[in-house]
Amino acid sequence: MDQNNTPQQPATSLGDKIKTLGGKLKVFWNTPPKNRYLNLKEILCFAGSAFGVSTLVTVVSGLITATQISETFEISVLHGPYICLAASLLGLIIQPFFGKLLQNTNTKWGKYKPFIILMAPIFAACAIAATWHPENLDESARTIYAYCTCIPTLVIWNLFNNTFYMMPAVVTPNQQERTDIWAPIGLVIGFSPTVMNVLVGFIRSAFLEQGNEAMAYRVIGFVYAAVGLALVMLLFKVRERIIVTNENKEKVGLFQGMRLILKNTPLLILSLALIVGCVRTAVELDAQIMGKLRYASNISDGLKVFSSLTLITGFAVTPNMILLPFMTRKFNNKTILIFWSALNMIGYLILGLIGVENIPQGTVSAVVLTALRFVSLFNALASLQPLMLSEIYDYQQYKTGQRLEGFIQMFAYALVLVFTNLGYVVLAYVKQGLGYEPANYFNEAVQVSDELMAIATNYFDIAFIVSAVSAGLMMLVMFFYPLTKKQHKEIVAELERRSKSEGLYDLDKTVVAAVGENATAEIAESEISGSEQDDQNADKA
Repeated sequence: MDQNNTPQQPATSLGDKIKTLGGKLKVFWNTPPKNRYLNLKEILCFAGSAFGVSTLVTVVSGLITATQISETFEISVLHGPYICLAASLLGLIIQPFFGKLLQNTNTKWGKYKPFIILMAPIFAACAIAATWHPENLDESARTIYAYCTCIPTLVIWNLFNNTFYMMPAVVTPNQQERTDIWAPIGLVIGFSPTVMNVLVGFIRSAFLEQGNEAMAYRVIGFVYAAVGLALVMLLFKVRERIIVTNENKEKVGLFQGMRLILKNTPLLILSLALIVGCVRTAVELDAQIMGKLRYASNISDGLKVFSSLTLITGFAVTPNMILLPFMTRKFNNKTILIFWSALNMIGYLILGLIGVENIPQGTVSAVVLTALRFVSLFNALASLQPLMLSEIYDYQQYKTGQRLEGFIQMFAYALVLVFTNLGYVVLAYVKQGLGYEPANYFNEAVQVSDELMAIATNYFDIAFIVSAVSAGLMMLVMFFYPLTKKQHKEIVAELERRSKSEGLYDLDKTVVAAVGENATAEIAESEISGSEQDDQNADKA
C-alpha cells in the first residue's frame, strides 16, 4: 500500500489492453462517445466517401487546369485560362440559384447528400470526356472539343466539390468534433492527388517514349473517375444533423438570400482574403513543366524525378492535417491561416529572388525547388476552410435566422474562383508576351532549345513573385478576421437555446443512452480537459 493506504492497482497486461480496446471499438462502432454524434461506422463511411469525392475532383485539379488544357490539347496558351474563366463565370451565375435550391431543400436523406450523389455520375462522365483527348484533329477542332468538354466539367466540378465541403458543418453541430473528424479525413482527401501526381509522371513518361503522351490522360481520367464514383456512394450511410429553428425552415428568395449574407462580416473578410490570395499558388500550375525541364538533363527523366518528389510536396499538408485538431484547440483559425500564408509567401519569394535559371539544372534544382515549394505548400487550408465556413454558417443562422449555406458558397468559392481565373488570364497574357507556350513542351522526350528553356525560366521567376505577393496580401487581410472560438461556442449555445424553446431540437436523439457507460465514454473525450483555458489561450492568439 502507499502512504494513503490506497491499494495498488494490478498492472494491466498487453492482452487485457487489446481485449479492452476491442470491446471499446465494438461499442464505438454503433454508439457515439458522450456528447458526440458520430459513431465509428459513420465516420469510416464519411472518410470513404471523402476519398471518392477527392478522387473524382482530382481528375480536374490534376489534369484539367488552365495550363494543362493548353498543353495537352496543344492549343494557344490563352485558351486554357479562358476556358476556366468561362466555367467560373457560368458557375457564379448558377450558384445563387443552386444556393436557393439547397436552402429550400429538406428531404429524409438530407439537404446535401441527394445533390452530391446525383451529381457524381454526371461529373464522372464529363471528366472522362474532358480527358479523352481525340486524335487526328486540327487545332481548331481540338479547341472546340476543349471548350465543349472542359467548361461543363469545370462547372459541375465546382458545384460538386463545394457541396460536399458543406458536409462537415452538418454531420455534427460540435465544432471540435468537426475538427477531430475532418482533420484525419483531410489526410485521406490529400492522399488521392498525391498518388495521382506520382502516377501521372511515370505514365506520361512511358507513353511519351511511345510518342503518345495524351494516352496517359485517358487512362488516369477513366480509372480515377470510376473508382471515385463507386466510393462516393458510401455517403448514403452518413447522416446530416442541423439545429433547426422556425426561421431556418422558411423558404428564402434569391435576392433575400443575397441581401442577408451581406450582414455576415466574417464571410466578407474571409472572401476578401481569398480573393487577394487567389493566385498565391499560381506557379504550381506550371510546376510539372518546370520539373521536367529543370529536375534532370532530359525531359523524360525530369518527369520521373518530379513525380517521385511530389511525394514530398504532396505531403506538405500532412503535418498540418495531423496537428489541426490540436492547433484549433490552442489557436483561433485566423492565427493558423496567417501563419500558413506567411510560409506560403516566404518560400516563393526566396525562389523568385534567386531565379530558377540561377539554380543548376539536375539534382540541385530538384532539391532546392522541392524544399522551398514544400515550405510554401505547408498548410492545410483545404481542410481548415470548410471548418471556418461551418462556423460562418452558424454565425449566419445566429445573425439572420437562416444558414444560407448555398449563398455563402457563392462568396467563399464561386466568386473567389472567378477572380482566380481572371488572375490566370492575366498571367496567360504575360506568358504570351514572353513567348511561353505550354504546348511547346508537350510530347518532347529529350530536351528543348536554349531559347525555349530561357523563356520558361523567365516566366517561372515572375510566377514565383506573383504567388508570394498574393500570399502576403492574403495574410494582411486575415488580421481583420473577427470570429473567434469563444464567440462561436456562444453562438452555438444560443442556437440550441432557440431551437429548444421552439420544440425543434432533436440532436439528442442521435446519442444512444448507453453512452453514459464508462467503457464507451473513454473511447473519445468529448471535450479536452481544461477547455476553458484553451478558449482563453485561443482568444489571445
